[in-house]
Amino acid sequence: MTQILFVSPSGTFDNGAEISIYHLMKLLKNNGHEVYNAAPASFSHLEKSYAEHFEKIGVPVTFVPRNKWWWEEAPGLQSGTAGERADSYRENIQVLRQLIQEKNIQLVVTNTVNMFQGAVAAACEGISHFWLIHEFPENEFAYYLEKLDFVAENSDELFAVRGELQKKLTTLLPSDKTVRGFVPFTEVTTQPLKSGDQQRIVSIGRLTERKNQLELLQAYRQLKDPRPELLLIGAWDEDYKRKADHLIKEYDLSTVTFTGKKADPWAEVTDRDLCVLPSAMETFGLVYAEALLKGVPVILSDNPGHRSAFDYFGGGQLYASGDVNALRESIEQSLLDFSAVQREAEAFAATAFEKYQPERVYQELVEVLAIERSPQPKTLRHLAEVLTLNEAKSRLTRTEKRVRQFTNHGVAWFKRRFNHN
Repeated sequence: MTQILFVSPSGTFDNGAEISIYHLMKLLKNNGHEVYNAAPASFSHLEKSYAEHFEKIGVPVTFVPRNKWWWEEAPGLQSGTAGERADSYRENIQVLRQLIQEKNIQLVVTNTVNMFQGAVAAACEGISHFWLIHEFPENEFAYYLEKLDFVAENSDELFAVRGELQKKLTTLLPSDKTVRGFVPFTEVTTQPLKSGDQQRIVSIGRLTERKNQLELLQAYRQLKDPRPELLLIGAWDEDYKRKADHLIKEYDLSTVTFTGKKADPWAEVTDRDLCVLPSAMETFGLVYAEALLKGVPVILSDNPGHRSAFDYFGGGQLYASGDVNALRESIEQSLLDFSAVQREAEAFAATAFEKYQPERVYQELVEVLAIERSPQPKTLRHLAEVLTLNEAKSRLTRTEKRVRQFTNHGVAWFKRRFNHN
């Protein structure tokens, strides 16, 4: 049995990294390991919901106050001055070190390349550290390319999403650094799809530049009348939604419907629906996996993450991302042959389910944990106290001490002066 501390990226379940690693923690807990989770503090209602999820699998959550949880250069809001954020990072490291000491942690697992505090805390405490990487080093995550030397030096084991990301990082990291693979996992309910009375096109995912729904709208407007309804399921970024609304108005696409955020998107899908996923970039494609498991016919763009998922599962139909005509042709052909396409998707669901079990998708990590090893000492250990010293608190402590000393001297003088005993 290993005492494991996970360091999580957001403290919410609105992203694939948190969802997939929740299931890894559950698997490890079921395998007899003792598992703890540290996540960034946020709002009380979000923390309550997040912690309740982990209570169900017996994993305690520690919420860590922070100014910024990710690297300084990483996407996301910044709070306070650069000095205050540096101070906050050191506080974070100190909290993680205390958890390691109190819980006798033997392994820290950082669940995204966007954070470094877990690696530093593990190095300071002389224990093993694993890094799980979900993000391609491109666009908003291109910043971490220059961090890879730090990642390599402070990883006892490094895992990346199986497929294109794993291959990419293998070429970028030192040749003696093995990049192992895992497949992000999401749990799909066994609730059968509702019966539909007409063909529809559906797309699940937040409306964003990254999800690229405008490409689907461009292909949709080229379909011959009467077009089937297009149902876009998910919340949206306001700027991107305005672009979609403008295109819908310009081409009079009155059969497009937005549902907004749904707790269970698949409850909106019927057995007459064709799922289309036009994302410009994905790390893997959890919605694609869900569509296969639900037996829903699916067309997906061939971005690197989708290609990785397609290579793993083999179901559905790829089209060249950015090629609107190719997408239109795929949609038209699938709608024309829908009965056959639907039967094929329903038959493939059993194959997808067999492949997509936690013990299979996290097999490499589970096998590595079974190997007894001694952690490799990291050079960061020489700066352990410097890296966790909170100078602002130290100054405050010294000031409070002086105030107490001054007060005590003043009280003693007052007693002597006025003979107060």
